[in-house]
Amino acid sequence: MTKRIQAFSRSIGIAAATASVLLSGMAFAQELKPFRFMFPVESVNQYHPFYIADELGYFEAEGLDVEFQDAGGSSAAVQQVIAGNADAALPAPSAFLNAVAQGYALKWIYSYQYANIFTLAATGSSGIKTIADLKGKKVGVSDLSGGEVPLVRAVLAEAGLAEGSDVQLLPVGDGSALTVDALQTGQVDAYSSSLFDLAAIQARGIEMTTILPQQAQDFPANGVVVTAEALQADPAKYEGFLRAVAKGVAYAAAHDEKAFEMAKTIRPEEFEDEALAKANWEAAHILKTPPQALADQPLGTHYTAGFQAYHDFLRQGTEEEGGLAADVDLGAALDSSLIEKANGFDKAAVVAE
Repeated sequence: MTKRIQAFSRSIGIAAATASVLLSGMAFAQELKPFRFMFPVESVNQYHPFYIADELGYFEAEGLDVEFQDAGGSSAAVQQVIAGNADAALPAPSAFLNAVAQGYALKWIYSYQYANIFTLAATGSSGIKTIADLKGKKVGVSDLSGGEVPLVRAVLAEAGLAEGSDVQLLPVGDGSALTVDALQTGQVDAYSSSLFDLAAIQARGIEMTTILPQQAQDFPANGVVVTAEALQADPAKYEGFLRAVAKGVAYAAAHDEKAFEMAKTIRPEEFEDEALAKANWEAAHILKTPPQALADQPLGTHYTAGFQAYHDFLRQGTEEEGGLAADVDLGAALDSSLIEKANGFDKAAVVAE
């Protein structure tokens, strides 16, 4: 009788312990903080470390329930953050700097992409090697209102070339069949658009040579932006988010092929054209590779020299061209307060996964 009572007691204890564990798990799940993150465009390929961090449970481990959304552009993403509809976003620096110049208190807290997303390249058969060689030539752009156009106009002006009289700009699409035809038939001698549009062209067998000056290539690209108020109110939430992102970046860098296959399972339709998907993957690599000056720095470190050069470049343009209305104090706008903590994880363990 005593043994039966003891056995029954042990069963009760085990059941109670199991229930406690289950309840704790439920409580943990319920305690996850919602976190809405805005991408400027929908692309698992371009932003794969974020999606991989989600797939591997890095956000959940930080107590966050992250929701990804496509804002429909960098300016729209910034506006969603300002309006309080998103906890953070990943806009281009031009949208961020313009918002700060207009008086919005925003902070750039993690640098994800370092290379200029826009480029300028000439066909291999054109013989064009420098911007000066564009005199008397035609340059294709995605659209005359495209984000690359102010960049093209600026580098032409620096080379002493005038749009219209020296160089013609023609809209030929964003890496589409129209673009390919314009390059193959000689309608245009060079092309400027995003690295991903250029990748689409090269994936179709067209040889292209980048002629954009190195300084312009080093203009920064997208990074994580929040409001100063939100950052001050809950720095631990943003610290956890950035740590999960940094883990995703570290994992993707260490396991490139596995990361590619994982991204394919997340959104298969984006990887149906294998050649294009791999060309875009390489473009994403170029964008997120830090300049040599930051080679030994923690993940997410800001390239202040590149930011300053880009800021000064934007100050030269008119507001209609996307130029800055006023100077921005980069010392205040570029916030590094969470970078060290974002890198506070066992990188060897992440790499070994």
